[in-house]
Amino acid sequence: MHRVAWLAMLVLVLVVPGRLAAQLARVAGTVRTQRGAPLAGARVRVEGGGATESDARGAWALELEAGAPRVLLLAAIGHEPERVPLPALTPGARHVVAVTLRPLVALDALTVVARRERPLLDTEGAGTGGALEAAEVEALPVDAREPLALAWNVPGIAQAQAFFGDAPLLSVNGGNALSTQHTLDGLDNNEGFLGGPRVELPLGALERLDARVNSYSAEWGRSPTGIIDQQSRAGGLRRQGDLFAYWRPGRPLDARLPVPFGGVPEAIARRQDGFQRLQVGGALAGPLARDRTFGSAAAELTREDEDRIGSTALAPFLGTEARRKLKLFGRIDHGWSATQVTTLRVAASATDRAGEGNGVITPEADLTTRRIGTLAALTHRSTLRGGRAGNTVSAQLGTFAWSFPPTASDFTRPQVTVVTPGLATQAVVGSSNFVFDERETQLQLRDVFETQLGRRHTLRAGADVVTAWFRLGAAGTNPNGSYVVVNDGDIPAPAGRPLTFADIPATARVLSYTMDASPQQVDLTQTVAGAFVEDRWRVSPSLLLVAGVRWDFDDLTTRGDSRADLDNVQPRLSFNWLRRPTHVVRGGIGLYAGKLPYAIYSDAVQLGANGNAVVTFAGADAPAYLQGPTPAQLRQRRDQLPPREVFQLFARGIGQPVSRQATLGTQLQLGRDWAVAVDAIWMETRGLPRLLDLNPSSRRIGPGDVTDQPCASAFSCPADASRPVAPVAGGARRISTAESGGRARYRALYVQARRQLSRSWTVDANWTWSHAENDTEDINFSAAVANCFARERVDAVTGQACTTDEWADANNDRRHRVTVRAVHTWRDRVRVALIGDVQSGLPANRLAGVATPQGNAVYDLLGVGPVRGNGFIGNANRLAGVPRNGERLPGYANVSVSVAWLAPVGGQDLELRADAFNLLNTVHWGGFPNGLGGGGTRTQYGRPGDPILLFTPGPPRQVQLSARWLF
Repeated sequence: MHRVAWLAMLVLVLVVPGRLAAQLARVAGTVRTQRGAPLAGARVRVEGGGATESDARGAWALELEAGAPRVLLLAAIGHEPERVPLPALTPGARHVVAVTLRPLVALDALTVVARRERPLLDTEGAGTGGALEAAEVEALPVDAREPLALAWNVPGIAQAQAFFGDAPLLSVNGGNALSTQHTLDGLDNNEGFLGGPRVELPLGALERLDARVNSYSAEWGRSPTGIIDQQSRAGGLRRQGDLFAYWRPGRPLDARLPVPFGGVPEAIARRQDGFQRLQVGGALAGPLARDRTFGSAAAELTREDEDRIGSTALAPFLGTEARRKLKLFGRIDHGWSATQVTTLRVAASATDRAGEGNGVITPEADLTTRRIGTLAALTHRSTLRGGRAGNTVSAQLGTFAWSFPPTASDFTRPQVTVVTPGLATQAVVGSSNFVFDERETQLQLRDVFETQLGRRHTLRAGADVVTAWFRLGAAGTNPNGSYVVVNDGDIPAPAGRPLTFADIPATARVLSYTMDASPQQVDLTQTVAGAFVEDRWRVSPSLLLVAGVRWDFDDLTTRGDSRADLDNVQPRLSFNWLRRPTHVVRGGIGLYAGKLPYAIYSDAVQLGANGNAVVTFAGADAPAYLQGPTPAQLRQRRDQLPPREVFQLFARGIGQPVSRQATLGTQLQLGRDWAVAVDAIWMETRGLPRLLDLNPSSRRIGPGDVTDQPCASAFSCPADASRPVAPVAGGARRISTAESGGRARYRALYVQARRQLSRSWTVDANWTWSHAENDTEDINFSAAVANCFARERVDAVTGQACTTDEWADANNDRRHRVTVRAVHTWRDRVRVALIGDVQSGLPANRLAGVATPQGNAVYDLLGVGPVRGNGFIGNANRLAGVPRNGERLPGYANVSVSVAWLAPVGGQDLELRADAFNLLNTVHWGGFPNGLGGGGTRTQYGRPGDPILLFTPGPPRQVQLSARWLF
């Protein structure tokens, strides 16, 4: 009997639990916030069954009886609860659930100042680009504490090759840097005349830098390429701050570059002497009134002297540029109640760059660049419907001033350019020859409303209007004119000093004299408006659809002979599918409209038939030295002046550029800390601005056109007879107008890998394959021949056959780029940060002409005369059969490192830090941002296969030392 009882018990122990286990199923998953971050402490319960909570990784698991369908209930503080139907599960089955919880819109002063995190997976949308958090911004090596330079680490963004000294730094999707829109806390931060940031933000004022490249929300607009949003730092519950001093000693620690091909050792070496920089400043943030009012402030002052890299290796005057820059920022957040918060934010920056001679420009003929920008914004946030709705209303006032006063002289004497009998420039003396004084006042009003509709929809709608008032007080040539004189041996080079105005004899032979017969002041306005509506539809806890539409309007399209461009309706649709707890599939498609730079309007008015009349008297028409006619004398005989380039205001109409974009990608989390992402991008842009010649020459470049065809005089050029309307005195030779017929194409593949940001370690790496093509580069871009832009080889104005076209790789095209950034902290005291960057070489453009170390000569193969835009773009004639941008400069690799040690001093921390840029001391040919007209080294001469002369290298290895007291 006992044996039977023991046998029965054994059967119960061995068999019954197995059968019971076989009746159970397992449900597991991950719960995440809408941004994709794991959500810890979320309550997970099976209706009528067990319950658990998610761990620090958002993971959870439950066992439940197999059989009938069940409902899974998830809830977390600050988030909307979610119900997830479970299918009928068989015994022993395992079911995986991926859930995203929507946040409540509840708002108070504490949530306003909370820092955002960047999760491994993004379940919020399909936008490509990237972000850098405050910890990375503070740790990564960055020269001169320039926060925008850190955006070069983001896929789709690269250093811009632009066309003027103050050109913006960032090119997005291979486009012109002027198309990149800049915002500060979502509000406009663009100087409206051309583009780029109005205010430069101190590094200590930056909480996060967001780069929106493709498939972003309909809330963002006014760019056919991308948007850079800097988010300012707010005060927190704890008072903290820092004081710092940065020192770049220059020659004592900086390396010398290897002598470049075709370079002259002495000239290259002289360019690297004399650099020095000192930066001081600090930041402070914390509570002003407990749990209610918070403040933050930051300031930076920079004093710097830097050698100016000339375009000619044997330039006789290698001067420096004295730079002074001030950046200021302040912000106050006040919570009136748990649902009402107001933010006041002010920012300002001032740049003063005094030139002290460079290349052939002597110190007395140099100029100073001054840029002063301010922003003052008031934003009020309201929470409505018990946390299910919110409204944000903002008003911002901005100002901007941009001028170029002479550094060491004034406009009481003319500018004089001294050339050799072979026409090589020896020196520029007297005064500067660029008069420019621009002022802008801008007002922006913006309102955005968000509400939850039911359990699945979040509706977001908003509108804004930006009006800018511009005053261009002066823009033209020296009021006393400019002379080109020949050194026939009667202008000896003085010993031990540069040539000066006083050294030019009254008997000097004059080649040409240029004067503005009718200087103009242009006071005009520009208004842009936009509106959007967007629905975030959480179809299921793992699938998000974002459908929106945006409309933008630029009132410049109503000016001149143009009609209002009112049809810029931009539908956008994207999806984000959390396919599994560690796998996201996403994609988007949409239209993205941009705005027009105010300068295309201002230029057309200023240079119109009744505007500035800059004329040149050359050859037999040139006056004796210092005997040129005055503006008053020229105005009296305006109908006798040489024909010139005259602008018409949008004679063929103008519209806003629009890009069509599509993306498809996937993100995969590997283990606890790593994630990889792959995104494919296609983009086609139409309506890019460019210049047309409404009176084009019918001459075309043939194999026999290999020599320069100069104009015989200011009244006669070889191509005059081939123009539809023959130029006459007092009239026009070239009739220019801005139009929006340009096209661009961008295709790319972004591959990214990331390790979870933690206290001690973070790694981000990306590889970008891309191909950017276009047939226009800038608002001043003209075709090399007539209006021969497109691959169809047809003149855009006359319809005549062309032998050339402009469709080519874009100036900012990069085929391959690999970027790695990493930050490692050892024992909370030693921090090492690294940025590695490897890029393909930039396109090189071959022009007709010759280049020597003594100077360059550009050929006018058809004798059409001067074209104003070519002075900015550097896109002149090319020899027959030579394509634009048909060759490549060498690629390069760049490594920058930062090492910091936190030393405890009096209960606080003193950070001692050293940064090394271009650690390997490699020579960069175009792998650095520059604003040289025509792109510097990018411009070459002759035919493919001819020697490439490289005279404008990037900076050598440089060292930056700093001390920062943190309290």
